[in-house]
Amino acid sequence: MLKRDFIMVQIEELAKVVLQIITNRNTNAARRIPELIQTVYTSLKLDRLTLMTVPPEELIRRLNSDDGGGIPRLEIAVKTLIEESYLHPGEEQDMLQRAKLLLEYIQTHDNTFSLERVSLLDELEQRLNK
Repeated sequence: MLKRDFIMVQIEELAKVVLQIITNRNTNAARRIPELIQTVYTSLKLDRLTLMTVPPEELIRRLNSDDGGGIPRLEIAVKTLIEESYLHPGEEQDMLQRAKLLLEYIQTHDNTFSLERVSLLDELEQRLNK
């Protein structure tokens, strides 16, 4: 029970950082975004290259941290990758493609169905097709 509570607190805190990234992007306060993105990656012990190249199964394994919280952590990492794509226009399509692949993997392998994920997948599809 304590492990599950810890996972949820960690996920909530990281989600708050992702929300700050989104808020900063929408208010053009972009100077803090790279720092916030790095905070998320550091907390998850990941980086963009790893997220872009390592198979989803291996990412989940690395993010499980002996507590089984790999899927929610990967979802936070994917949202961070999506936000980071705004900073790298030349790599945006590759980053969005990878985010879509990872979200589809999560949607398939998670025990819960998420309307938020479905909506995010739709948004990704729209951004990829423009």
